[in-house]
Amino acid sequence: MELINLPRLRNKELQSVAESTLLICATITEVQPALTKVDTQLEAFKQGMLKEQASAADKSELDKQRDRLLSGFMQNLKTERYFPHQDSDKVKALNSALPIAEKYGTQITRLPYNEETAAIDNLIAEWKQLNTDLLDEGITRWIPLIETVNNNFKSASHSYISSQAQADSAHSASELAPALRTSLEGVYTLLFAHTKITASEPILKAYRELEQLIKGYN
Repeated sequence: MELINLPRLRNKELQSVAESTLLICATITEVQPALTKVDTQLEAFKQGMLKEQASAADKSELDKQRDRLLSGFMQNLKTERYFPHQDSDKVKALNSALPIAEKYGTQITRLPYNEETAAIDNLIAEWKQLNTDLLDEGITRWIPLIETVNNNFKSASHSYISSQAQADSAHSASELAPALRTSLEGVYTLLFAHTKITASEPILKAYRELEQLIKGYN
């Protein structure tokens, strides 16, 4: 047996090695203080990983959804004007709704996130002031969907801001990696010493498993 030396590891690999080390050595009482240090640093390291990985993926997908719905709504509303309706009340209802398409149009989907969110809120508020009971369901069915996805976008935006704020209060994983590496190497050094001193089967078994673990990253 030789002393285990950690190779160069990416952050995700370092996290995996640390978690596996804690598992392999969980029953080895001789290294528990060193393991506790690794465990504490690993938790901070994982928070740092969240900071580096935080993204607006959910917001982006929800924005695409509401853009598609808005485009469908605008197209249906504009197309409906060309249908030869015989009911004068239906024509009147349609004429009262058409200014919304003219006011917001497709440009609403080109606005920045927050501006689009506010514009959709205004669109929906104006729509709810109209008498839309006589309009075709092909038009009215879009509004509840647009309202729902816009509200979902607001929730995702709030969650993203909260997660970013929490992540910003933590050190990045890259900053914490050297300390975690040092603590892991401390565990390996201590366990290696015990293979020479006591050479108990649990200790030897744990060290052999660690050797195999690290070989997988060389």
